Amino acid sequence: MDWETGATIDLGSWSLTEESVREYLDATGDDLGIYSESGLAPPLALCAYALGAMLEKLSLPPGTIHSIQEMEVLAPVAVGESLYGAAVPERPRSRGGLRFLTVSYTVTNHSGDTVQTGKTTVLAPDTESETGRG
Repeated sequence: MDWETGATIDLGSWSLTEESVREYLDATGDDLGIYSESGLAPPLALCAYALGAMLEKLSLPPGTIHSIQEMEVLAPVAVGESLYGAAVPERPRSRGGLRFLTVSYTVTNHSGDTVQTGKTTVLAPDTESETGRG
């Protein structure tokens, strides 16, 4: 598993377009008009983009499940605004045949201001303990 504790992972940059926000809202069943009326992106959509980018960058074993998600919204994000994500893996913990893998992430806007932070934790089979390496 490619998991370097403390190393910053570049999650890349993206923009939540009107189309991607609509797709997100449709997928989640959110039919409140507040996002289209305000021109702001849903905070959970930012979280979903960050999580998706993390999953593309990390080499997780089959059987891994998403367990816990935390996020803190620090500023609203306008639809179409350019964003950048970075993540830092924490030290894995093992218990009961599972590895608890936590990654902290930060999303910043084009000005470099942090607009959202969070942590995501996944549970993965502890294959290292099973082979005597953990």
